[in-house]
Amino acid sequence: MNVIVVNQQENILSSLNIEVIKTLRGTFSADEIISTFTNFFFARMIIDITALQNSEDVVTYQKLSIGLPIDKIILLIPPTSQVANNFFLSKLISMGYYNFTTNADGIMYLLNTPNTYKEVAHLHQIEASPQMMPLQNDSTAPIAQGISGIRTLGFKNVTEGAGASSLIYMIKKQLEECHRMAALAIEVDKRDFAFFREKDMISIDKMSLASELLKARNYNYVLVDLNDYEDNVCDEVIYLIEPSVIKLNKLLLRDRNIFSKIRDKKVVINKSTLSDADIKEFAKEAGIKIFYALPPVNDRDRTKEIDDFLIRLGMINA
Repeated sequence: MNVIVVNQQENILSSLNIEVIKTLRGTFSADEIISTFTNFFFARMIIDITALQNSEDVVTYQKLSIGLPIDKIILLIPPTSQVANNFFLSKLISMGYYNFTTNADGIMYLLNTPNTYKEVAHLHQIEASPQMMPLQNDSTAPIAQGISGIRTLGFKNVTEGAGASSLIYMIKKQLEECHRMAALAIEVDKRDFAFFREKDMISIDKMSLASELLKARNYNYVLVDLNDYEDNVCDEVIYLIEPSVIKLNKLLLRDRNIFSKIRDKKVVINKSTLSDADIKEFAKEAGIKIFYALPPVNDRDRTKEIDDFLIRLGMINA
């Protein structure tokens, strides 16, 4: 069953032929909506953003994304609203909002076929100039294409101590010193970055990540050490495995289903001394695909190995 939060766009929502278990009418703060639905089971929540107090403030959506299951939310956005421009939508996408539209047909489409990041990636242009969202039946119609923006890459250690922090540091230095690109490194819920003593490497708590990403406007790349944070805030995520016997055995003891969880992910073997044959055998046994194998790298130098990895990721040209 679905729930609806509605104000000025009730004429659109009243035309929907859907099952509704609860409706809120009026204007509400993010905290009020969260407290109403925190322990309330629903399939989808359709929010007419005119029902939100401070609907043109990104903090409102950040609060909702923390307090409610964001993948169940569909935003109904008036086409003339300031929210309906590609810059603001990019902020929403950075927080994990993938389902938004301007009309009833778009809502019905999203109820039946929810978006993933892939469907809205063309809208994710953080530095784009504002353009209004076209009023169309296609809820994912392009707003702006070909506009350069910031690319956000997340890194997760699958095996314990697989080297995400050091790899981010090396990538950042390589981009800056060899390719004249600006990179910001963000670490979530840890303080390892402090030991690098490097500018533009910051450590934050998970509550601050979405807002920190929104402020990162003067960079080509944002590199995020996600640690235990969910991976839906980044354009893509690299899953790192250090393939030593002890690390793999500890991993499987902790989670026997881990390889099925990362089967379709971008898996990188880090600090690898395996031969090509060993890598193929490991991938076959684990039932996963290996995106790349990165050998041990000296973090004091800028190296060809890191450049080769950046080329594979499409971050620099060969």
